[in-house]
Amino acid sequence: MPGTEQTNDDLQAAICGHTILIRVSGRGSFKVAAPLKQFITKMASEQPVLTVAIDLNECIGMDSTFMGVLAGLSGRLRKTNQTLEVINLSSKNADLLKTLGVDQVLSFYENSHGHRLAGASAESVPTDQASQKEMAETALLAHEKLVEVCTGNQPRFKQVIELLKEDVDRLS
Repeated sequence: MPGTEQTNDDLQAAICGHTILIRVSGRGSFKVAAPLKQFITKMASEQPVLTVAIDLNECIGMDSTFMGVLAGLSGRLRKTNQTLEVINLSSKNADLLKTLGVDQVLSFYENSHGHRLAGASAESVPTDQASQKEMAETALLAHEKLVEVCTGNQPRFKQVIELLKEDVDRLS
């Protein structure tokens, strides 16, 4: 149908030395947020990782859950002397990060900042294996992180957080 935008949200990952490279294709959304968080948490604890680079060159947009996960991952990695870098960020996606204050807690670049996924042996990160409960918990923590990062987000996400808490309780 003309004008209907169909996307396949996808995550591709590779380990290059002490760097985890992840390419986000399609939308950075709640659908890929939980698998992204799970994958990075697992790999960063199992590998001698210094940097996690999220390549958004093929990312056409981001929702608040995805941005909250980026903010949370950045803080968690920083505590273990690891770095999260968002690379190939479009001006549209940079504006989204700035709107929610996420730009204040992570490093981001309009270019590749020396990271290249193309030559690496990339593998698909499954994006359909998170349970409803894991997705709800991830969304709740992401929105709480957005409020923590910028108190101006409190009125924006107050009802969302309340509804997500109800979902988590219902799914427990």
